[in-house]
Amino acid sequence: MQVTRDRIADDLRRLGVRPGGVLMPHSSLRSLGTVDGGAAAVVDAMLDALGEQGTLVGPSFTFGSAQSPDFVFDPVRTPSDMGAIADEIRRRAGPARSLHATHSVSAIGAQADEILAAAGASAWDERSPLGTMFGLGGHFLLLGVTYQSFTAVHVLEIAFGARHRQTATLWRTLRGADGRERRFASTVYNRGPAYPGYDFNRLGQAMEDAGIVSTGPVGNAMARLVPARPMQAFAAAQIDVDPDYLFLQQSRETPLRAGAALDLPRGKLSVADPTAIFRPKQS
Repeated sequence: MQVTRDRIADDLRRLGVRPGGVLMPHSSLRSLGTVDGGAAAVVDAMLDALGEQGTLVGPSFTFGSAQSPDFVFDPVRTPSDMGAIADEIRRRAGPARSLHATHSVSAIGAQADEILAAAGASAWDERSPLGTMFGLGGHFLLLGVTYQSFTAVHVLEIAFGARHRQTATLWRTLRGADGRERRFASTVYNRGPAYPGYDFNRLGQAMEDAGIVSTGPVGNAMARLVPARPMQAFAAAQIDVDPDYLFLQQSRETPLRAGAALDLPRGKLSVADPTAIFRPKQS
């Protein structure tokens, strides 16, 4: 399947992405099919749909790389661990990136400064860039991935006091624009020993059933557009009844009804046609 920038932009508009909005994608490039122009074309399409007054927020997360005690975080040069689309946003944003060892974000657009100004030691509390997305009434886009990859739900875990999270401080090295290095602290929320695993698909499917989430194909990817504030209100109501609502039940994730599920070595995908995902040629 050959997918163009214009088609992706049109599909995003049909999904509900509007000019002037604030959008944060969690994405898989290969789920889209063969994209003419690759990750750059996908980011161009997102910016087209958002317009000049919109804001695109990239998950420039480095939670894998930061496990090494020798990790050095350079806001401009350290790549994202979240795939090609996230890293394309990171490159375009340049220095417009929050300072966090594991969960930094990059931002482009009208409200980028406001989102990044919220950055503190925590990446998940209500004053963080992710928390600010809720305050601004932003949207999250799951592009070819399931709710199991939906980092914003962790913000709700912290807000609702999830019992399995333990607050800790992670010290790593930060390299400044002048090349100088210093130690800096990031607040992280480690999983406790009794942590049963999470089932964010349960929340996601319930929101789809309630009509809160828009679903539809973007290229070959099954996409889900999640409004931050309604998600928070819906999740709060469920957790008020069942404090363990987000936890894995009986060792099985909730299956999603929209799209075809693929469980591949590099992650879980949600696509329209499993045969149309991009498969790079083996060398």
